[in-house]
Amino acid sequence: MKKFLKIVGGIIVGLLVIGAIVFFFFPKVLVDQTNVSYANAANLEKKTVVVNGYTVHFYESEANNDKPNFVLVHGMGDDKNSFLQMAKYLSSDYHLILPDLAGHGENERKQGLDYSIDGQATFLKSFVAQLGVTNFNLIGNSMGGHTAAAYAVKYPTDVTNLILLDAAGITVDDHVVYSGFGKKIENRAELNKVLQRVFYKVPDLPGPIADYLIETVNNSKDFVDGTLIPAIKNGKYFNLKEDVQYIKAPTLVLQGKHDEVVRFNVAEYYKDHIPNAKLVVIENAAHSPQLEVPEEVAKDIKEFIKL
Repeated sequence: MKKFLKIVGGIIVGLLVIGAIVFFFFPKVLVDQTNVSYANAANLEKKTVVVNGYTVHFYESEANNDKPNFVLVHGMGDDKNSFLQMAKYLSSDYHLILPDLAGHGENERKQGLDYSIDGQATFLKSFVAQLGVTNFNLIGNSMGGHTAAAYAVKYPTDVTNLILLDAAGITVDDHVVYSGFGKKIENRAELNKVLQRVFYKVPDLPGPIADYLIETVNNSKDFVDGTLIPAIKNGKYFNLKEDVQYIKAPTLVLQGKHDEVVRFNVAEYYKDHIPNAKLVVIENAAHSPQLEVPEEVAKDIKEFIKL
């Protein structure tokens, strides 16, 4: 018995050592596994499809002809994982599709692509067409909301319902949404300041995870500041002020009350100038409510779509 307990004890110690090594030296593994668990909870499968010679990475739930299609679009510098936690609360009612936008996530940062809002809307159109999806509910957060609004302008018959979640896309006063990443993040304190602009309550990240996030953001800096921002600012649909009146889809404008990235007057403009729009304020959230209060966001969406 003692020998058996020794063996068991040795195995447990070994697993703890392996866990510690992974935690401190391979935080990406933990992040990836967390996303896998979220995807599994939402019954999502990671897939790829080639669109015009470009490989697109995305999540998709099991196709079901009885379920309406729902496309979920992340923001700038983000990826398809952004909506994974919220997807859990939608997967029983909808056929979900979560793509990486061009140049984001696992998709190649390819030179020569059109990374403007118009370009991303065209990219999204080609992507859903490749999947054989013609009519769908569409939600976008931040730049993804900007892209979703532009898509609804450009392809009005495709969108059944439009949800704009802290969406950029309207230039009001002198406020600049697309300011870029700026200087590299040097330490965890600087990362915390960045997160304070995105979250109402900043998550308490373990040190290795915070360091991994710093590295990820810094590695994206040159592409975001040097390629994405100029493409958006100089491209079509940068300012949708004159275009949103042509959106035909019933539209839910969701806005985190404490958002400092996209000001509340942008949400108000969308609500006032899209013909069939409703505005809902999310109290305990900032710029990314899908990460802070995913169940509440999903509830608001389902209530709106069933109206």
